[in-house]
Amino acid sequence: MVKDAQEQQSAENSAQTGWKISAAAAITCVSITGMSFGLSLPLLAFNLEFMTGSGTVIALNALMGALSTVIAAPFAPAILARVPTRPFLVFSLLYTAMSFVAYKMVPSIPFWMFLRFSSGIFISILFVASEAWIVQLAPNHIRSRVLGLYSIALAAGFGLGGLVVAILGVRGWSPFIAGAVISAAGVLPLLLPGPGLHIPEKTRSGIRHIFTIAAKAPRLMIAALAFGAIETSAMHFSPIWAFRTGFGETQAQLLVAAGAMGVILLQMPLGWLGDHFNRYRLMLLCAYAGIIGPFLMYLAGLNHSPAVYLVFFFYVGLIEGLYILALALIGQKFTKAEMTSASAAIVTMYGLGSLTSPVLVGPLMDIINPTGALIGLLVVGLIYPITAVVRRGG
Repeated sequence: MVKDAQEQQSAENSAQTGWKISAAAAITCVSITGMSFGLSLPLLAFNLEFMTGSGTVIALNALMGALSTVIAAPFAPAILARVPTRPFLVFSLLYTAMSFVAYKMVPSIPFWMFLRFSSGIFISILFVASEAWIVQLAPNHIRSRVLGLYSIALAAGFGLGGLVVAILGVRGWSPFIAGAVISAAGVLPLLLPGPGLHIPEKTRSGIRHIFTIAAKAPRLMIAALAFGAIETSAMHFSPIWAFRTGFGETQAQLLVAAGAMGVILLQMPLGWLGDHFNRYRLMLLCAYAGIIGPFLMYLAGLNHSPAVYLVFFFYVGLIEGLYILALALIGQKFTKAEMTSASAAIVTMYGLGSLTSPVLVGPLMDIINPTGALIGLLVVGLIYPITAVVRRGG
């Protein structure tokens, strides 16, 4: 009896260690991917600004990344049900690494659009797999905090990527080579042992099943859409807005790092609150930052005040909480068998938000130069608060 109990305890300890190793691998992989993203967004945006001087072209490039998410995410469960997960993720990261080199080799606007779209296809599936993997592994009573760690790691990577751009600049080969090396390094965590993704059944991995899952949690889907709309446009256009307002090139690029620091320092407190209080109410509080943030940025920009970094810190950090809390509620609401489809649904909604907001914010920045960007961000910031007031519950 004692021996059996000891063996059972040993097995439980092993399983516990196993999920932690896999969760750490998934989180590290996403963090490195976030670093390549944090580098690529200002790198491509500033190069397109120098090449064309058009906010609309920058918006179109952002649109390609969002379009790839909307197209790829619904098919992710079906792909992951048929293809070995880790090898597929390795290929996705290596393709992204090669894309950085290709950007610099061929400075063509249409080719850049193609690269942004094609690499976005693979990275979107990587995010679906990673988020589902983490949500499956994390116990419910600490899920918000585990997802907070995921968000911190992603933001830390994102912020470091922005810092790399600030140090290396956006001209020459250096930032593009750095992006390639960082993306390739994301392969290393995937080589660690531990339980893999609980893949969906082939019969329950189709697009129709994803729509069924999404219909069960409409408010969470709107939260993901709102987050995608705000995050994509804030990260693409806020540095360009600052640059056009009169901030120096490096000063403008550091906004990305300030936003990432907001995510790093605010997600654990938000995760703790999410594990102890009503997650829906906390999501609404986070969403109000989407209304207040652009207004305060405008005031800070009037005299080029460094307070703009503090505003962006809280703006991005609190908006990130909207998505992390939605993921925690997804883990609470759905079974492991449904998790990949639920993750695909929420990433698809994120992609729809990312797809629509640049179409509004980019042209507005050209029409009302440069304040139109903040007006657009204020408009998309209203999406979730209005929905939450009109509709209560999941």
